[in-house]
Amino acid sequence: MVVCSVKTHAQGVAVTPSRIFFNAAAGQAITERIRVSNTDSQMLVLSATVRDWYRDSLGNKVYFPAGSLPASNANWIRVDPVQLMLRPHETKEVAVSILVPDSSRGVTNSMLFLTQVNERKPVTGTDKSGKKIAMYIKVEVGIHLYNTVPGLNRKDLEFIAFEDKGANSDSTRRLALTIRNRGEVPTDAMLRCELTHKTSGNSIKIPARAISMLPGATEVIYITIPAREVKGKYQAVAILDYGDGTDLKVAQKEIVYE
Repeated sequence: MVVCSVKTHAQGVAVTPSRIFFNAAAGQAITERIRVSNTDSQMLVLSATVRDWYRDSLGNKVYFPAGSLPASNANWIRVDPVQLMLRPHETKEVAVSILVPDSSRGVTNSMLFLTQVNERKPVTGTDKSGKKIAMYIKVEVGIHLYNTVPGLNRKDLEFIAFEDKGANSDSTRRLALTIRNRGEVPTDAMLRCELTHKTSGNSIKIPARAISMLPGATEVIYITIPAREVKGKYQAVAILDYGDGTDLKVAQKEIVYE
């Protein structure tokens, strides 16, 4: 069992960890705990629900009722307590358990949501016209729940395509990188890109991006680059780095500024 210690924040609440990797074998039960903190000055009541999800081709999460998707483990999850009451600045633990059926194979996932169910005092202000407004804000945070049966550990991300999509606006143009997870487990990676002018050697470094992909997933990552640069040919290089013990993956594309 592996727990990711990154915190998840929403207005008025902080949760750690934001991801749990149970690594339970078929027929095995495992319990892990999350810490939930009310960072606000008002009482907070949260209700727990579990849903299915996957990422679409652009990496956006799409949600479904529990048990809807083939790789769901939502119906194996139990949460205690199901409803959590937190006084201002109070922290409590929530037990999250999984009981894996005897027939389970491969990687399964779901999302635990903690949703505010009590009313809060409105946030007041004024709009652009000067009219008074009141906003009622409710908190919802999500915790990723993964189970990978023991013995699966191979990581393998690959580039499928590298395309120049041309100008996106007067100031930017886009590159499209298609990436597939051919491995056995959910994989985090850093995607780094750089453009180098073939004549002068001057380079344009693009901020690195973190990605996370489920096994079998294919995702298109759009990279924004300047639309106006010194004319000529540039060599665009993209690198996927997904940790120790794995090979860096490299894709290259010639970009022409005219």
